[in-house]
Amino acid sequence: MLDRAGRDEAPASNGAAPDRRVRTPSPIGVTLVGIVVVGVLLRVWRLGFNGLTYDESFTAMAARLSFGHLFDYLRTQDSHPPIDYLLRAPLARAGASDVLLRAPSFVFSCAALVLFAWWMRTRGLAGIVATAVLAGSTFQIYHGGEARMYAVLELLGVASAIVAERWLRDDAPVWCAWVAGALVAVALFDHVSGFLLGAGMVAVAGVRIDRQAWQWRAALAGALLLWVVVWGSSFVDQAGGDWVGWIPRTTPTSFARAVSGQVTDLEPLAWLVLAGVVVGGWCLWRADRRLASVWLAVGAVPFVAAAAVGAVSPFLIDRAVTVASWAPPLALGYAVTTLVMRVPLLGRATAVVLVAVVVLGTVTFLSGKRYDSDLAVHHLDAVVQPGDVIATRPARYATLPGYRIGVEQWHDTRWVSTPGIDHAAAFRAGDVPATGRIWLFTPDSFELSFAGYRACGNTTPWTDGVTHVVCLERTSS
Repeated sequence: MLDRAGRDEAPASNGAAPDRRVRTPSPIGVTLVGIVVVGVLLRVWRLGFNGLTYDESFTAMAARLSFGHLFDYLRTQDSHPPIDYLLRAPLARAGASDVLLRAPSFVFSCAALVLFAWWMRTRGLAGIVATAVLAGSTFQIYHGGEARMYAVLELLGVASAIVAERWLRDDAPVWCAWVAGALVAVALFDHVSGFLLGAGMVAVAGVRIDRQAWQWRAALAGALLLWVVVWGSSFVDQAGGDWVGWIPRTTPTSFARAVSGQVTDLEPLAWLVLAGVVVGGWCLWRADRRLASVWLAVGAVPFVAAAAVGAVSPFLIDRAVTVASWAPPLALGYAVTTLVMRVPLLGRATAVVLVAVVVLGTVTFLSGKRYDSDLAVHHLDAVVQPGDVIATRPARYATLPGYRIGVEQWHDTRWVSTPGIDHAAAFRAGDVPATGRIWLFTPDSFELSFAGYRACGNTTPWTDGVTHVVCLERTSS
């Protein structure tokens, strides 16, 4: 039978055959899947973007330490908790390649994108634009593929926002509170900015005093208590170090850059992006009060808290607010949607320009930028022979050639002393007798000659304008 619209109408009898009509995928769903695919491909491209940076090589070398030594090392040599190091420990101890070391981050970043797209599936054009910005953002792709702790924070931020929105419904189940506590606990053990996520999740409950609100707060307090018991004393020791002296104090400009940095790395657009995010937040409030409450608490509060901390201690940079990196794209999605509703032609053009700026900026970044250390490490790797010593000065940079050459190429680092070359760390390439050659790997501003050493014969000093590589050998006494 056919109904009045010409569709098959099932018989009324109880023995009727089930409706076997094929459901056509919604245009929004198809669009979101396409955006996710593009985002994943960009993240695949990023995996081989460059060799390990200093921070990534630090992670790799620290992760090779035994469990007990790792905690002591982080307490005195770093400012971060241990989860990311423990996560990569099996890979680092096996001498995994750059791509494999970054693979966990790739998985977490892709998971964050997929989860965000699923969350946005009912948000119409706003969800499409927000997902496109998140998929193509240079920040999401670069830091989401870094062998560091930021990809986990991307995923935790999105998951926390989703759980918070679910909890704000009238029929919120009890498990929402305990999942929220678990997410914050993982964030606290992953990065110090986990406190920003905790502050935002506390803000979700607002001034409510009902039983559900106290359960929510209790779960978050439990996460904090666990962190205090396990890592609190180590954090106190870490807080005494000068790890972030290079970060400027909070200024209006640094705040604008921290917000816009989640969308594009084009600094001239910082204030324009910030204005769009603020307008988008207002548009979101008018369109969906529950989602807007989540955006304000879990998205905006971390930025404001980071700015407040940065006013008294160096803190505010784009990476510090990774847990809320989903918030600017969401706000821009609603800003564009509101503009489309009011001035359709201008709104559509704005959406196209926004996505183009984001994606093209990322493509340009991945196509052209390389770290200066890549050239120096590649040159060093080309000239070092078995038995040669690589000395890095200052010593803290030894992890860079230590992993990329010592571990990846020679499968180990046999640390040795270099008398007369102060503030240096050195290791010998290969399990063979020493040749007597020492390759000094050091910034151009540091000394290149030392008493008791001379330049190796038939070698030429090399520099890329940032780093020097010179060959030294002991003079006969």
